[in-house]
Amino acid sequence: MAEHPNIFLKKTFVAITGASRGLGKSIALQFGAKFPPNSAMVLMDVLPMDSVKSEVLSVAPTINVLVRHFDQGILEDKYYFKGIFTRLLQENTFSQNDFEQYMVIHNCATLCDVSKRSLELSDSTSVRKYFDINLTGMILLNSSFFQTFSDSTKSRVIVNMTSAHTSTPTASVHLYCAGKAARDMYMRVLAEEEPSLRILTFAPGSADTEMPKQAERLSFNKSIVDRIKKTRANGKMTLPDTPVAKLVQILEENKFENAVYVESDKIF
Repeated sequence: MAEHPNIFLKKTFVAITGASRGLGKSIALQFGAKFPPNSAMVLMDVLPMDSVKSEVLSVAPTINVLVRHFDQGILEDKYYFKGIFTRLLQENTFSQNDFEQYMVIHNCATLCDVSKRSLELSDSTSVRKYFDINLTGMILLNSSFFQTFSDSTKSRVIVNMTSAHTSTPTASVHLYCAGKAARDMYMRVLAEEEPSLRILTFAPGSADTEMPKQAERLSFNKSIVDRIKKTRANGKMTLPDTPVAKLVQILEENKFENAVYVESDKIF
């Protein structure tokens, strides 16, 4: 396998979805502190991100931090995804040539309706909306990103935030399992088609974010609820900073096989 340099050494244009809280916020803070001066970071979310921007600038005052309100589930407007990053460059007087590396982190995700069993999923609108946000929108954003940053002679990196549920069928997380598995296979196919892309699929495991809290409150699967409670009671439910620090280490070492699945640990 060819050797690759530390990803954080290059002046980078990086976009992070779901950047307002939890893992996305931690990624913004830890990555921001690593990138060279004059790199550009785009925080993308449906929630306000001004406070996250301020925090990133406090630890990384030499990089440019941009905020873009972004709803990954908007598919009705066929122009919504087209040219997002081209416009960001133009609005901030950047060009592709200002950067040595282009990077997108697909962190945006939602949990499915864990109160229902698989055979109770009878509302086509809610099922379609789930996949709009968690699969289709990610694919469209990814395509938009690399239509703008198409120079294959430069380093181009994708981090696909995933879950152990890609390979572990678990009652009540039906759509979540299916959506994550589909995303992971899309990335594996993309790596076959575009070998110049550097792709990492990373499962952060037992991070104490809104998602396990939602599963604990709403899942009909008692074993999931019990495991989450036990993990929290045993002190093994980590802050998001812990798995993100491991992600940083993996990208610094940059020895992973392309499109490989790397798991931090498991939660349920």
